[in-house]
Amino acid sequence: MEYHYVLTTYYDGELYNTHRIADFTDAAQLWALCKDHGNAKDYATYNLTDPTGKMYTKNFYADGRVTIK
Repeated sequence: MEYHYVLTTYYDGELYNTHRIADFTDAAQLWALCKDHGNAKDYATYNLTDPTGKMYTKNFYADGRVTIK
């Protein structure tokens, strides 16, 4: 199986998890689940990389702030 998307999760700047995903639908579903700071003490960063190399980033902070790029 060929994987086209990669979702990485960082808690407080440390790599926590990496998912390799074959198709857009599965990638979009996992991306939608990234909605809070999880087990991070201060912040969580979620990066989704598509087949062209473009990266989408969500940052969730313990104080409630959210940034999406």
